[in-house]
Amino acid sequence: MSKGVCYIIGAGEKCKLSFVKNDGDFVIAADGGLAYCREAKIEPDTIIGDFDSFGSVPDGKEVIRLNPIKDVTDTFAAVEEGLKRGYEDFRFYCCTGGRLSHTVSNIATLRFLSSKGKTAKLVSDGMTAEICTSRAEIADCRYFSLFPCDESAEVEIKNAAYSGVFTLDCRSSLGVSNAPAGKAEVTVNRGEVLIITEF
Repeated sequence: MSKGVCYIIGAGEKCKLSFVKNDGDFVIAADGGLAYCREAKIEPDTIIGDFDSFGSVPDGKEVIRLNPIKDVTDTFAAVEEGLKRGYEDFRFYCCTGGRLSHTVSNIATLRFLSSKGKTAKLVSDGMTAEICTSRAEIADCRYFSLFPCDESAEVEIKNAAYSGVFTLDCRSSLGVSNAPAGKAEVTVNRGEVLIITEF
């Protein structure tokens, strides 16, 4: 088990690669994410993909070439590689925007990692997204929104513009655009919730 963070750079909408790589961290460029890494002068530890987005197979010994006929996305394959290396904490950059299908897939990947007891967060310019099944504290953002991952979820919200106990339904917009009053607290009493913060 690694105590570092596994950073995965995707080929979605470009965002600032604002992280600082520390000892024990691991950076994976997923296909076209390699171009973003090179632009930011970040050297990935591993490059993985079928390279349809990047346009060619890059040189290097840490290149994992995938068959384009596969059942997982390049981003999910990067997650599998991170898990194989023992990582428990994942951060995804450039994995939103662009093709909506891939953004939804990456949210599903957050759920997959949560089901395995791992920590994971999508990071983009002005936004983060993560899965919560227990409790979360939210501060220093303009809005936060809560979405049930299944049919419904029950949450208790404290220290926010809209506080109380709420049942969130997958067919309703209830839970969108709340605002913390200092440090908001979200407790998931039932179900699984996607938390999106906007700055």
